[in-house]
Amino acid sequence: MLGSLNVAQSGLSAAKAAVENVSNNIANENTPGYKKRVVQLNELGMIDGRMTGRGVRADETYRITSQYMYDNLMTENSKSNYYEEISSLVGNVEFIFKETDTSGFSSDLNRYFQSVENLRSNPNSEIYKTTYKTQGKVLVDSLQNLYSGVEKQEELIRTNLEENVKKVNSLIKEIGSVNEKLGQYKIASNDLLDKRDELEKELSNYVNIEVDKSNNEYELKIGGTVAIRFGTNLREVELLDEKTTQIDRFSFVDNDFDNNIYDGIKNTKDSNGVITPRTFLPGDVVTYKLDNEHEVSVTIGQKILGPNNNPAEFDSTNLSSEDDVVTADNLIRALAHKINHNTGTSSLVKAYNGDYALDSDGNKITSKNQDKFLVLESKVEGTDGTFEGRISISRGTNPSYQNDTNILGTDTITGTGDFTVSDGTTSHTVAVTGGTTTYQDLVDEINLQTNFQASIVDGRVTISHADSVTPLTITDSLSPPLGMTSTEIDRDTVFKNENQSQESENKVSLSIYGNEVNIGSGILKAQTENLSSNSVNNKLIDYKEKLDDFARALSDIYTKYVKTGEEEYLYGHVSSDAYDGNQNIKELNLFSGGDVKSLKFHENAVNDLVQSDLDYMATLQWKKDVEFDGFEQDSSNNALSSFSEFYQEIRVNISSDKENNDFLLEAQEAVEQSLQSNFDQLTKVDSDEEMINLIKFQAAYTANAKIITVVDAMLQTILNIR
Repeated sequence: MLGSLNVAQSGLSAAKAAVENVSNNIANENTPGYKKRVVQLNELGMIDGRMTGRGVRADETYRITSQYMYDNLMTENSKSNYYEEISSLVGNVEFIFKETDTSGFSSDLNRYFQSVENLRSNPNSEIYKTTYKTQGKVLVDSLQNLYSGVEKQEELIRTNLEENVKKVNSLIKEIGSVNEKLGQYKIASNDLLDKRDELEKELSNYVNIEVDKSNNEYELKIGGTVAIRFGTNLREVELLDEKTTQIDRFSFVDNDFDNNIYDGIKNTKDSNGVITPRTFLPGDVVTYKLDNEHEVSVTIGQKILGPNNNPAEFDSTNLSSEDDVVTADNLIRALAHKINHNTGTSSLVKAYNGDYALDSDGNKITSKNQDKFLVLESKVEGTDGTFEGRISISRGTNPSYQNDTNILGTDTITGTGDFTVSDGTTSHTVAVTGGTTTYQDLVDEINLQTNFQASIVDGRVTISHADSVTPLTITDSLSPPLGMTSTEIDRDTVFKNENQSQESENKVSLSIYGNEVNIGSGILKAQTENLSSNSVNNKLIDYKEKLDDFARALSDIYTKYVKTGEEEYLYGHVSSDAYDGNQNIKELNLFSGGDVKSLKFHENAVNDLVQSDLDYMATLQWKKDVEFDGFEQDSSNNALSSFSEFYQEIRVNISSDKENNDFLLEAQEAVEQSLQSNFDQLTKVDSDEEMINLIKFQAAYTANAKIITVVDAMLQTILNIR
């Protein structure tokens, strides 16, 4: 009978614990992260031979959860936060490009084209000129404001990324602290387990994580890299910012034969792989053009002077006074020298003769003994140092050169008579006495006229106009004549070798213990990939590049043109550089720059516009085959559009990106909500269920109390027996 009292008493204790657990569940029904508890009831084990049991015991209170469902929930949560972050940043960009009927870049572009039409109708109107100047500046400002808006979005992402990395490290530390507290308990505390789950869930907002709790150990990985090991061994996440400098190489490799590197300026390679050396004659002009704004030229036969008019030191093969003369043999070294000593180009790039090596002090050195190939390296790391450069080769009607290539300056001229040089405006005649006048005398006499320049290059007399462009007429009345030949018009453009060159890059990533973390989802993935220029998912760099393409085409097409026929034109600076015809190349120079940030409108050039220029400019509003790839305007390309259409395509792409991402976000949120609903159904407190449990355990408590009352009455009956 006393055993029955013990059984009933254990029932009371178990029922009491169960009721208290129900009370705790109900109290925490709305507590974030709380998982309902269940009291584990077990029968007390038999320790003797009695026929009845020994009662019940409340062993522990455990949480209702599913690690499998929880892991999936964190995975889907990371994906949802990734799409949500993308949606936010694309939405911000979409707002930057928002327009009304009367405001926005489209309206500014239309007003610019209208100002061209107005000025075309009356080229002498000062009002129309002023309006055009205003609209030109507004157009540049409006384009740069769009670009600046995207850059500010990048800056905001960068700031948020830095704060989020700090938050991730803070969460890692908090999880480590919870693990440390859990290690102090023999049986894990449910409230600490709930807290750790909440911290893991919050961490999954930023990065994709994997948690392994097997073998009573705790390991947390971020992007497959361990961040927490053995519960309390913590590893911080670091933000890496790597920048790659742009390097342009004007070279190519003969893969079909010897794999040697060839100079891309001095050689050509056709579609069949045949390599042909270019022939450079005295007077040929080789120009490096940077960002459609800066130009540096060298002319074969031209003397290059350094400080204080001393010979420039770019060719160490000969220390004579002829060192400063550009020849076909030292062309690359001469051009690199001038690029590095030009104020405009030297502030942006550094030129080298071939790939450089580093000496013991870390200085970059290249050969001064032999031409290799032209290499241009940006002076600014990363995408901030991006530049656009190309080579223009001009074999104009200048210069005239002597056929005989075996003379020295001290040699005397055989023939006697007058030698006349004329550019149509100025003429200069030299009286030559055979057997007395030397070739150097002739050169010195011609150089007395500042419009002309003469020299002896590669053993022959070379004469050109001082501007290296204007054609000359040579009247050789000597008997026998010197024999002068003028070069024919021939122009060419050389672009860098894309395969040999190195693009500028910004790469932003995360690392743990120096190892790069490959994030699969989460807020940090969206932020890092939209700050890394090499990421295929970078939306912002795509929008910026499109704006740069627009600016580059605008600068190109409003700088030069050639009228080839009635209402027929060769459009743009790049195309004009390669023009071999007889028509004059007209210079507008209204815009310059190779991208949005360097784009400039030159209002002084407006005063030089004539009717023929305005007729050309009027065609640009309706031109449907504008090239935006940075190469020459060539309507054979299929991917063509007008300026207005190209800009509208940018806006459409932004809206399309937003719409597509929102669709993915909506689908992902539906998946996450479904998982969350199932998980909540399993783990959340159900008040109806708890009330049923309360009634059940209350009844158990009452029943056990009744047993005690009955046993007590039975004992009283026994005690009252006399």
